Amino acid sequence: MSTLPGRRRGPSKGDRREQAILETARVLLARKPLADITIDELAAGAEISRSSFYFYFDSKIAVVVALLHGITGELGRDAGPWLDGTGPDAGALRQALTSLAVLWRDQGRLLAGALAAAPGCPPLAQWRDGMRAAHVDRLAARIERDRAAGLAPDGPAPRVLAGLIDDLRTAALAGASDPEELVGDLVTVELRMLYGDFGVSHSAG
Repeated sequence: MSTLPGRRRGPSKGDRREQAILETARVLLARKPLADITIDELAAGAEISRSSFYFYFDSKIAVVVALLHGITGELGRDAGPWLDGTGPDAGALRQALTSLAVLWRDQGRLLAGALAAAPGCPPLAQWRDGMRAAHVDRLAARIERDRAAGLAPDGPAPRVLAGLIDDLRTAALAGASDPEELVGDLVTVELRMLYGDFGVSHSAG
């Protein structure tokens, strides 16, 4: 059975002390940046010793990776109708972006901290690259379908355009004080990047 990067073999996933470490990390991340959290704080919050902490995780980053894997499914929640659809469907895009914005509202410090640390941290970089690739692959396929059907204009290579959209979306949500307020603007911007004036004025309202 595979284990998450940085996690040591040991008690079952449902072990209460492991869950207590993860919950402590969530609470601390809601109050301060990842860089300011210490192993001692994580251990104290879980009511275990520092040495006991290392029985469950080999680093602070390993705890963050575990939290990220726990919300990975939520990052793509409600995106199916948009990514698997065709044409400038503002309603489906809005649904996908609204779910993503709510997650950023609730888990923004965790996500922003992970993205900031990713360039110098292979486990976090691997997580981010995997999430980005999954979205870019599906969005690029959608762009190809729409162009082939005459529903979208020619432009940058589908994977290039999909990557630009993913990076723009992530940067906007990471920098927003209220991610949900950005949804309407992101819908308009993304539709125009994909379709130009192909029905966007009628679909984005």
